[in-house]
Amino acid sequence: MTATMHQFKLPDLGEGVHEGQIIRIHVALGQSIREDDPLLEVETDKAAVEITSPVTGTVSEVHVGEQDLVHVGDVMVTFASEHDGPPATTPPQPTAKPPTTTPSAPTTTTGRRRPPASPSVRRLARERGLNLDDLRGSGPGGRLTRADLEQAQPPASPPEIIPSTAPVAASHIPVPATRIAPPSSVPATEVEGVTDTDQYGAIVRQNLTQARRTISRVMQISWQTIPHVTDCNDADITELESMRRAFTDTDNPERRITTLAFVIRAVCRAIRKHPILNASIDVERDEIVFHEYVNIGVGVDTPRGLIAPVIRNAQLMGVGELSDQLAVMSHNTRTGAFGVEDTRGATYTISNAGAMGRTRYSTPIIAPGTVACLAVGRAQKMPWVVHDQVVPRLILPLSHSMDHRLVDGGREVPFIGHVIDDLEHPMRFAI
Repeated sequence: MTATMHQFKLPDLGEGVHEGQIIRIHVALGQSIREDDPLLEVETDKAAVEITSPVTGTVSEVHVGEQDLVHVGDVMVTFASEHDGPPATTPPQPTAKPPTTTPSAPTTTTGRRRPPASPSVRRLARERGLNLDDLRGSGPGGRLTRADLEQAQPPASPPEIIPSTAPVAASHIPVPATRIAPPSSVPATEVEGVTDTDQYGAIVRQNLTQARRTISRVMQISWQTIPHVTDCNDADITELESMRRAFTDTDNPERRITTLAFVIRAVCRAIRKHPILNASIDVERDEIVFHEYVNIGVGVDTPRGLIAPVIRNAQLMGVGELSDQLAVMSHNTRTGAFGVEDTRGATYTISNAGAMGRTRYSTPIIAPGTVACLAVGRAQKMPWVVHDQVVPRLILPLSHSMDHRLVDGGREVPFIGHVIDDLEHPMRFAI
């Protein structure tokens, strides 16, 4: 048995990704680690990637700290591994996505394989003091889900110690560390960061995360370089909602058809009639690039900011398949089971703003590389005039921003009109 020193370097985590920010370190000097145990968590672009150990060994040195900005090829951790044969010249590279099957998962001390889990599920298990080796996953391929953790019992807490009532000398009474609240009627903030003061009082300073840096940079470039014009409209989706609620898929009773899937389908149909809304501008060559595929980026609110995973070739999908894609997308964004490449390549963006609250109209920001963005507000019943009668109808607010360099009212108005006509006549759709 020989020991070999390994220098683990930050691998390539996605096309065009050159740097990331360390948001969590799971190991310490001298700690024993097994293959596939969590090593580091790196935030790159808009995705958080959990990097696992490629071998079993002992941590000899940790070269990075939390919040450090690191680049592909930088040495992250050095550790010693023990093996019987010659050392491997190149340790296997970790993947940016969690595995979907179990054959390569390490075995536990009981002999069965450790269930796979996404970074967020692993993190939640650590926070609750749960050992993944003791759990069984109910997801595809035995994957652990949040529901599995919620049903699991945490380790028993130590018994409560009741202090003695016997008198104790004052010099031996332990004084617990306490936080003294500021003399104010406003409760102290619980934002994490470094406490400081300015000329008006107490403040907390917090570093921008890698994701927020990226979002800020992209939004600034978008707003400064793309002349936005926003068109606000309403769609009467009363009939669509009735049809959606009444639909049952006999082949897949669990399938849930969503209103957003109808919106995406309507956008794809309108793009076929008005392809300029699915184009982009090549500034260097003074050309318009028309995309023959429709990749819809769907804005999803996450703790790390707004993420826009992409549904590729959405023009080939019906409402049912689009709903399935949205369900998978929702699960992946909640659990962190997506990579940087999943957020790239959009030709048109839809922001489901209404899902976040009572938002009606807004000014959606156009992503670079596209020429339009549609924000879908919160639908609500409103008094509406139908055949000269005021009746309650379910109204969906739509805010559509266009790049005025390429799209003007003469092109945008027919496009959004086509979308609204489809939503108000849902029998045009094939589920």
